[in-house]
Amino acid sequence: MIYWNGCSFVRGMEVENRPKDIFANIVSQEFGQPWWDNAKVGGSNDRIWRTTTDDMIRKPAKLVIIVWSGFNRFEFLDNHKVWRSAVWVRYRFMRDTLEVCDSSEVYFHPNMILKQWEGINGYAKYGRSMRYNLLYSLHYMLSTKYFLEAKGIPYLFYKMSDGQLNPSIDTLDEERGEGAGCIWMLPHMKKQDYLNELPFLKEEAFYDMCKREKVPFGPKDHPLEEGHKLMAKRIIGDIYDKKLDKLFS
Repeated sequence: MIYWNGCSFVRGMEVENRPKDIFANIVSQEFGQPWWDNAKVGGSNDRIWRTTTDDMIRKPAKLVIIVWSGFNRFEFLDNHKVWRSAVWVRYRFMRDTLEVCDSSEVYFHPNMILKQWEGINGYAKYGRSMRYNLLYSLHYMLSTKYFLEAKGIPYLFYKMSDGQLNPSIDTLDEERGEGAGCIWMLPHMKKQDYLNELPFLKEEAFYDMCKREKVPFGPKDHPLEEGHKLMAKRIIGDIYDKKLDKLFS
């Protein structure tokens, strides 16, 4: 079995003939494998981390393939014990300072009361800087990587988009402090350390590859069938190159 996780780009939103024409199915069919898609529309990297570890403890797969999502997303457990994605209906950040603009806003879900939305929206805008989002996403990736290796489960990692990574990645080389009664500076991983640990970060993202190839996109900016065929070809090539096809013999 091949296990897939990610967001709407893995689910194939706006692809007319789902699931037949999405890359998860195309790749799985190439290797004659059943597949499990636990991607979620609006899914965040903390959700990918949470569900992948949960799923692979309960039902390990032969191969895990993750397309990591936008760094600015996150999830929360609401008062009805339902996991919700804090989906941005508007999101802009200032590229010179990387600060989230005041006009940005997360979705007001019908099950939320106003105070809940105000708390989530305020946290999204003022509690989660681009630096925070980047660092936590990278550590979700590292945690998932080493979890899968400890479980002996092979994996392939990809990115959904480079739109938030490219403007923020150099901040990994900044000095950062720890604060309690005072502030002190500590050594920490830098940009090259993360690239060494997560080499897929240097590869072109799914969205960016589709834009470069000028394939059709839907009204909500998701790649359509041509984009999924393009991604499927790339993943199939990676499986053969890394000899992961031997897993299915």
